[in-house]
Amino acid sequence: MSSKESLITDSKPLRIIIGAIIALLLLARISYGYSQPTTSSVDLKQAILQGTIHLKPTVTHGTDQTVKIQPGTGVNFVVTVENKGDQENPPAQLFIRYSYAKPLDNEAQSIIFSTEKKTVPSIQPGQSVDISFDAAHQTPSLIDFVKYDWPIREYQAILVTNHEEHLIGTLAMTFSAYYYPGIRREFPVKHR
Repeated sequence: MSSKESLITDSKPLRIIIGAIIALLLLARISYGYSQPTTSSVDLKQAILQGTIHLKPTVTHGTDQTVKIQPGTGVNFVVTVENKGDQENPPAQLFIRYSYAKPLDNEAQSIIFSTEKKTVPSIQPGQSVDISFDAAHQTPSLIDFVKYDWPIREYQAILVTNHEEHLIGTLAMTFSAYYYPGIRREFPVKHR
C-alpha cells in the first residue's frame, strides 16, 4: 500500500467525525432558535431612553463661542434625553458624574464629581427633553489632568429608576491647549 492510499483511508474516519460534529452543532443551533420567544409572545411596548451630554462654559473667553473650554474654567451641564421607544417613560431621576469608564467605574476613588438629581418628566415616544443641572464643575489644569487620571475618566449620564442606576450616555474629554468634548456615546436603556 502506498503512502497516498494510507492517507486517503486514514482521512475517512476523520471526515466522518467532522461531519458528525457539524451536524450536532447545526441541530443545537436549530433547537436553540426554537426555544427563544417570538415577538408575538412578548410585549415589546417600552420606553427606551438615551442621553446626550452637553457642556456649557460658565465664563466665555473673548468672542470665541465655540466648544473650546480653557483649563480651570467652570462648566454647566445639559443632558438631552430622548425616548427612542414606543411608550411613554415612567418617573425617573437623572444625574451626571465624572468617574472612570467601565469596567473601572466601581473602583475606589472613581467618582470625582456628581451633580444633583433632577426629575425626568414623562417623554412621549420620539420626543426629547433638555435637562439642565445647577452644579458646575471646574475643569482641571494640565497637571491635574495627568496626575488624577482624567484621561481615563468620563462624564456619565445616569438614570435612576426603581433604585437602579442605568448609564444612558457618556462624554469623554480631550486636551489640547483647550478642553474639547471628545467621544460622545449614547446608550439606549429599556425603561418599563
